[in-house]
Amino acid sequence: MRRPRGLLICGKRMGTFLGWSIRRPSNLTKLVLVVCASVALMVADSHNDQGTRVIRDTALRASYPLQELAALPFAVGREALKSLRTNTRLRHDNVRLKAENRRLAVEASQAGALRAEVTHMAALLHGAPVPGYRVSLARALDVSSGPFSQRLTLDEGARDHVFLGQAVIDAHGIVGQVVSVGPHTSQVMLITDPDSGIPVVSERNGLRAIAFGTGMQDRLKVPYLTVTANIRPGDILASSGLGGIYPPGYPVARVVEVTSNPNLAFLKIRAVPLAHLSYHTHVLLLWPRNAPKNQGLGHG
Repeated sequence: MRRPRGLLICGKRMGTFLGWSIRRPSNLTKLVLVVCASVALMVADSHNDQGTRVIRDTALRASYPLQELAALPFAVGREALKSLRTNTRLRHDNVRLKAENRRLAVEASQAGALRAEVTHMAALLHGAPVPGYRVSLARALDVSSGPFSQRLTLDEGARDHVFLGQAVIDAHGIVGQVVSVGPHTSQVMLITDPDSGIPVVSERNGLRAIAFGTGMQDRLKVPYLTVTANIRPGDILASSGLGGIYPPGYPVARVVEVTSNPNLAFLKIRAVPLAHLSYHTHVLLLWPRNAPKNQGLGHG
């Protein structure tokens, strides 16, 4: 039986042409052919051959999608790495900015408190002078505010010539008087203390009264004024100077409520202190100008 002429699937012979057997080229032959073709194309391209340029441009256009597809994994990897680095940097920046924001918030709070303290001190130092008295600035260390005791502790004591009964004021009104003196600190009874009583006079008409503490920082009471007394809301009560503790004419309180009960012989009068008792960082201690400078030494 004769074998058919033509292509063999498994054999090395591929067919015959004009009686000649055509065999499959070896790998070396393929390499030589490819090298020769490459050299020929390079030589043709170096001579700026029009046909070579067309072939080259066509090959480049045809291979462009393959080049893009081959470069796609690397581009995706680069973008993913770039995105990862960006996210990491953003997280670090976010943590840093949050910490910076907390620090700035604390500094802003401290700056606000410092501005308030400077404003208060400026008001103290530039307030109206008290005739016949010299003043000294003292810092508040502690405050005791309760229904049975309203006290303020200062950082000056007997070594600073603080004495018992010494008047204490701020830029707005009378604060209280010194009731206890130690070597380095002293304690002030505020005018709102239940044991405090200040002789006062109305600036409007000269009516005399006594303002007593109630145990609340925003309230004083003015008892023992009859229903015929000429007093009304808005009246300013200043110290009368009786008793020799407080300077005369310095503001103490403002009347905010006057109640008359026909069944009672006295008016019910409520007043508010003019001194800023709830905001003290510094106060002023008063000394009579004719008092000896060593007054207060030896008190404890």
